[in-house]
Amino acid sequence: MGQPVARLVPLLLLLLPQQGAEACGTSECCFQDPPYQDVDSGSSLGSALGPRNLNCYRIFGAGYECSWEYEGPAAGVRHFLRCCLGPKRCCYFAAGSATKLQFSDQDGVSVLHAVTLWVESWAINRTEKSPKVTLKLYSSVKYDPPPRDIKVSGSAGQVRMEWETPARQDGAEVQFRRRTPGSPWKLGDCGHQDDAGFESCLCPLEIDAAQEFQLRRRRLGPGAPGSPWSSWSSPVCVPPEIPPPPDVRFLVEPLGPDGRRQVNLHGQLPQIQLPEGCQEPKSGAEVTYRLHLHMLSCSCKAQATRTLRLRTRLILSGAAYDLAVISWNRFGPGPNQSWHIPAHVHTEPGALNISAEANGTTMHWPAQAPGLTYCIEWQLRGQDGSPATCTLTVPEDWDHPGTATHHWSSASGAMGQKACYLINIFATARPEKPSSWSSVLSTYHFGGNASVVGSPQHISVKTLGPDSVSVDWTPSLLSTCPGVLKKYVIRCQDEDSNQVSELPVKPTETQVTLGGLRAGSTYSVQVRADTATLRGAWSQPQRFYIESCGICAHPCPHPVPALLSSSPAASGSRLGSGPAQQTSWRRRRSPRNKLWW
Repeated sequence: MGQPVARLVPLLLLLLPQQGAEACGTSECCFQDPPYQDVDSGSSLGSALGPRNLNCYRIFGAGYECSWEYEGPAAGVRHFLRCCLGPKRCCYFAAGSATKLQFSDQDGVSVLHAVTLWVESWAINRTEKSPKVTLKLYSSVKYDPPPRDIKVSGSAGQVRMEWETPARQDGAEVQFRRRTPGSPWKLGDCGHQDDAGFESCLCPLEIDAAQEFQLRRRRLGPGAPGSPWSSWSSPVCVPPEIPPPPDVRFLVEPLGPDGRRQVNLHGQLPQIQLPEGCQEPKSGAEVTYRLHLHMLSCSCKAQATRTLRLRTRLILSGAAYDLAVISWNRFGPGPNQSWHIPAHVHTEPGALNISAEANGTTMHWPAQAPGLTYCIEWQLRGQDGSPATCTLTVPEDWDHPGTATHHWSSASGAMGQKACYLINIFATARPEKPSSWSSVLSTYHFGGNASVVGSPQHISVKTLGPDSVSVDWTPSLLSTCPGVLKKYVIRCQDEDSNQVSELPVKPTETQVTLGGLRAGSTYSVQVRADTATLRGAWSQPQRFYIESCGICAHPCPHPVPALLSSSPAASGSRLGSGPAQQTSWRRRRSPRNKLWW
């Protein structure tokens, strides 16, 4: 609140003792004796009580004004502004309890010639006087403070404040004062302002503390020494140069059946102390925190990043994301704390159906709803550091209800290598929002003709005993693709009797034992690798001969000592032993009733 201002109106002076002539009843400066007994306590100069710091000046468009301060108990005190135009030509204005008074050049005070002014403060038993000032009122101009709309910018440890120069108030001198929370004011100088239309001030920034600034102006020019300072401007609140960094962490929950997962924020955000004049919301000194979201998966989407209001819970898809909590103040972003959320990956093919034909590749997957945008992303396994390839599609027609389809031509080269790919499919109704995607599926797929490419190579047969052999093979290329290889199938044929038996083997095994073989017989063995949807191609037949002295393959190997099975599971995969004999082989032609292994 500003100081009370006494305007020139008829005053009720009945409470004051009357002495000499009658009291003035006009609004002009009264050229009579003051209406009180002059019990002179002397000048307050050097005293702790009384009026002081008298300033008189011209105000643009508002006449003239004198203001002062009063130290001491204010109850019952009445102030009088005294003015002397020359020897024995003095008058007074009664201000009552106010410490500011306005008048015009028509109120009996000369404004073009030097006048002497002081304040007398009267109480019941004393009169105290301020020091006298002598000046030409017209030349003593009080400028306005800087306006409220001060532009603030910060750079290299300094804050720059800029504002429009008030009309007809060029050539000002500007000062600032600043304080941090709990500290006193510090005075600083902005210097002489000589830019037409704009004024500015460069002030220091505190590294780790918010500051409150106030500015004031005064006229500076020839013929006007000692012009009074304007009042202080409204507070300009400035945050610390380096906002305190956040100390939080994110916890990621498992992916739900809707293809979304919850990311929870834990921890406390720092709170900074604010100076007394910067306590209101949006004062300019506050530091806020925002969440920067970058969806790394599906690089062909319309929008990859977004800055959000910081929240304690975030719902995201199973894609890979980078999150950053960024401190933000009136100067822009500050230090941040970053996290990486890896992609959620399945190892089961799920409901993805891919068929490769001469004219291209067709993919089918469960559709969530009509009109959604799907992002299909694929990447060679083991190349996580390189960008994945993706395409956006909005299926228009469903071949089957609830099924979405996308087709690539052979010329596109999509997933054309005979290698393992990681495939992710995401869906959204709002592709411009990185936080709106959901995961449809994530799985591995082997490119090319998997049934042929996956055929095991380098099959070897080794003797274990007079009627048993060990069959070993190198792993299928399909085994490099998680979840793609479902099983191996071993096929053994007695070429003499044409008996055939097949045995499924776990995809983790690369060895099986054949027993119960007949001496003097020739056999051939083959291996194939099956996926969940495709039956693999048989490997080249590996022939071997059982002699009375043991096995002889073509070319006949040297006799080797008996080998143990590679694992207990492999030991159990012994054709013709126990119950497995009845379920693991089938006959094409059975001239004998006796089993041969």
